[in-house]
Amino acid sequence: MKLSEIPGDRVVLILGAPRSGTTWLAKIFDSHPDVLYRHEPDTIRRAADLPWICDAADIPRHVDAARTYLAELIGTATVKTVGSLPMFPKRFETPPVRLARRAIIYGLRAAALTRPGRRLTADLRVPDLIEPARHPGLRVAIKSVGSLGRAGLFAAALPQARIVVIIRDVWGQVASMRRGKAGGKFEADLPTAHVADPARAARYGLTQATFATLPEIEQLAWNWAIVNEKVVDDIGGMERARLVRYQDLCDAPQAQARSLFDFARLAWSPQTEAFLRRSTQQVGRERYYGVFHDPQGALNRWRQELSPQEQYRIGAVVRATSLASFCPEVDA
Repeated sequence: MKLSEIPGDRVVLILGAPRSGTTWLAKIFDSHPDVLYRHEPDTIRRAADLPWICDAADIPRHVDAARTYLAELIGTATVKTVGSLPMFPKRFETPPVRLARRAIIYGLRAAALTRPGRRLTADLRVPDLIEPARHPGLRVAIKSVGSLGRAGLFAAALPQARIVVIIRDVWGQVASMRRGKAGGKFEADLPTAHVADPARAARYGLTQATFATLPEIEQLAWNWAIVNEKVVDDIGGMERARLVRYQDLCDAPQAQARSLFDFARLAWSPQTEAFLRRSTQQVGRERYYGVFHDPQGALNRWRQELSPQEQYRIGAVVRATSLASFCPEVDA
């Protein structure tokens, strides 16, 4: 059995918007010794034939292509998709295999420090050296911040897979996105609601012309609302889908992780427990894309970064939608 042929019931999809906590959540899964992790493989292998936002009516037309695409993502093993740090020992790796793979990964990471090296190594395959049939406990976890609007499509394509979607409160999301844009952290322009889902945006009177007149803070808030509202509508009621609030993960990391592992049919691991202790005890400056942080500090940073007027405008957007339950502060 090839990895790309692994049964759907052994696949976990971890989806969320940029800056919603996906990296930390995905690393919690990656810390489990039975999880093979793919970090944002859809940035390496893009699906030009799949809509970024897929309406429910269009799912039958795209479901076969989506199933093929997900198999390709599972098989995408480049330094970016398999070499995100920290790395963890796995039960499906022998010590020699682990040493060999890490030597390859660290070598490719070192080569990628230069621009020519980055171009040369970006698409090189890192061998997994795994036979899935010999490891029935193996799970494949795929993290994506670019396929949130495909959640319903992916659920139809892999009907036995587990899907975990993390939703961050709108203030924290907007503040972090704005901070990232100011720091040049994004390769492309920030997404906008009228592009993401024009039909849903139109329900709120948002056309391309009206959207362009809004302050950036409201554009970001509307984008958060429209994309996440679609996800809740598409998969919120599915037994094999779990919606996780970022603030709940920050408030009780271990309890949330245990619950999610039960959902994914993974036994609790001391290795994950150790990672949670390390990742939540960060002191001092944090990396923008890091997984070591002070959860409460990350959760509440927006209170110092957004003015009272900006906070009110963002809250007004949430109150116009069906997402107030994901932002308890909206009525505070």
